[in-house]
Formats: sequence, C-alpha cells, structure tokens
Amino acid sequence: MAKILTLFIFLLWAPCLFSNEAEDKRKELERLKSQAAQKENELKKYRAEEQKIAREISDLDKKRREAERKKNQVEADISYIEQTLLSTADKLAVLEKSMPMWQRAVLDELDEYYFTPRCYECPEGYSLEEEIFVDRMITHKAAFTTAMTEEQKQTGKKISTYEQKNKQLQARSSKLEEEREVISTNFRKKKTALDVTKRKVEEVRKEINELNRSAEELNDLLAQFERSRKEKAAKETASQQKTGGAKKAASGGPTIDVPPNSLPWPVEGKVLSKFGKEYRADLNTWIFREGIKVAAARGQSVRAAESGSVIYAGPFRSYGNVVILDHGKGFFSIYGFLLEIQVSVGDKLPRQGVLGTAGPDTQTSSGTGRYAVYFEIRQGTEAVDPLKWLK
Repeated sequence: MAKILTLFIFLLWAPCLFSNEAEDKRKELERLKSQAAQKENELKKYRAEEQKIAREISDLDKKRREAERKKNQVEADISYIEQTLLSTADKLAVLEKSMPMWQRAVLDELDEYYFTPRCYECPEGYSLEEEIFVDRMITHKAAFTTAMTEEQKQTGKKISTYEQKNKQLQARSSKLEEEREVISTNFRKKKTALDVTKRKVEEVRKEINELNRSAEELNDLLAQFERSRKEKAAKETASQQKTGGAKKAASGGPTIDVPPNSLPWPVEGKVLSKFGKEYRADLNTWIFREGIKVAAARGQSVRAAESGSVIYAGPFRSYGNVVILDHGKGFFSIYGFLLEIQVSVGDKLPRQGVLGTAGPDTQTSSGTGRYAVYFEIRQGTEAVDPLKWLK
C-alpha cells in the first residue's frame, strides 16, 4: 500500500516537474530568438550603410569621370590655343621681317618714277602704257604694304587675345584639377569607409555566430547539470516519502539560496560590460551578455562567489578557460577568461576559495589586449544579472 501511495504521489508531482522544465526551455528559446532577431536588425543596418556608401562611391566616380572629361577638354583647348599662338607668332615674325623690304621697294619705285626727272634719252617720255603700268605697280605695292601693316596689327591683337584666353584656360585647368583632387580624395575616403564597414559586418557576423554557439553549448551543458540535479532531487523526495516523509520534500524548481547583494566579487575591478544588452563601440553594434565582464590584472586570483562543487573545469569556446561551480538547489556560477585553472572537477570550494587566475578577454575581436574575468550566475538554466546578487 505504501509503495502504491508513493507511486501515486510521484505521478501527481512529476507533471509539475516536467512542466516547469518545459517552461524554462520555452523561456530560454524565446530569449534566444529575441537576441537573434536583434542581431539580424543590426546586420540589416550595416547592410543598409554599406549600400548607401556604395551609392555615394558610384556618384563620386561619375563626378570624377566628368571632371576628368572636362579637364581633358580644357587641356585640348589649351593645346590648340598654344599651337595657334605659335602659328600666329610665326606669321607676325614673317610680317615684321618682310615689311621693311616692301616699304623700301615702294619708296625706291616712287623715287625712280615720280621724283626723278624723266629719261633724257627719251624725249617723248614714257608711253601711256608704261605710265599705267608704273602707276598700278606702285599702287599695288602700296596697297599690299598697307594690308600687311593691318595684318600685322590684327595679328598682334590675336596674339594678345590668345594669350589672355590661354591664361583663362590655364586657370580653369588648375581649378578643375583641384576639384578632381577633392572628388578623388572623397572617393578614396568613401572606399575606405566601405571596406571598413564590410569588415565590421564580417566581424559582427563571426562574433555573433561564435557567441551564439558558445551560449547554446553552455546552456546545453547547464541543462544537463540541471536535469541531473532534478533527478537527484526527485530521488531524494521519493526516498523521504518512503521513509515516512520526516523531512519536507525538496523543491523541484531551481533557487538561489542566498540574499540579494550578499555575494563577494570574484575579483575586484571595474565592470567592463554589464548583463544584457551591451553596445560595442569598436563594432558599432549591440551584443547580448548573459554575464558581466570585470577588469582584472594579469594573473590576479579569481575567487568563488559562494561555496560549491566544481562541475566543469577546462576550455570552453569563446569563454576561454572556464570553471563552473554548483552551489546546490539549481544555483550555478560561471567564471571565464581564466589564464590558469587551479581546481579540478569534483573539488569542493569554500566561499572566496581560489579557483584560478585572470586572463585575456577572449571575446573581443578587435584585440584590445585587456585582462578580465567573465562571471555568470544561473538559476537553473536561466542566466540572471550578477550585479543583483553581488555586494
């Protein structure tokens, strides 16, 4: 009869046990889903920034090509002007060289035909045809000389105009070169920003994946410990009920059996990152933490926040070297980033017992080189804010 009664009580109590465990799992799953959704939003923001910078680079590239085209056109105009200037200068030099010769020819002919007495050997003088020929010859030479003088004058003006235009084109060319250099500088800056953004996206993606895998494996490990604890608690409850229930049955739900703000710190130092949502300035994104990071000196002793048994001691993914203590009733504490582990699985530690030494922060992709201790408190599989329990 006693056995039947015990079995009946266990069957009534077991659904509550499994129900609580399922509820814990559901909450944990919802929390992980929420974190994943938040990280996806952050990645979308990075992708949008990447696309924006890419569009700006495309626009700058078009402006750069347009500035190059304009500068090439101005340089072509300058080349044409310089060639025309040289040609006109050569023409002016020829005119200046030939003008005295033509002027002397006209004066000589005037002197010979108009100012010198007629030929004494020709009593009848020049014939009409000769007079007309001489007149036209002298007139044409005089007109040609006048035209050359005007051409010389106009050529001088052209040279002055071309020189002025050349100065303007040279100034325009210098300005375009400055504009092109500004555009090229902005292009290079945007290109660098795009490369940095792409690198950050990849860093965030890798870090998120590693943190998620680390958190999942740690949750699985603690879930195993919690299942073992519950099984042990169920056996103790069944045993107590068999012996008449002299003691009150142990609770199946995990509890932290210490008052809030009563636990000593694992190390003394500044809190580098808090529990929950943390902004990473080096990656310009948010990270979710299930524990806290406390600054420490290299090799500084790390102490147990409460007495307990060592249930894990060794490397654990992105947490570095890790020690996990079981304080009973589903109360666990986790210590990461250890440079050296000084305990083994199964060891019993008192409150403030040394379990290892502080090492480098292994969850900082930017490589700051700082030393710290990662610290978590778990109520069963659920991570809680350590600052609510530390002194």
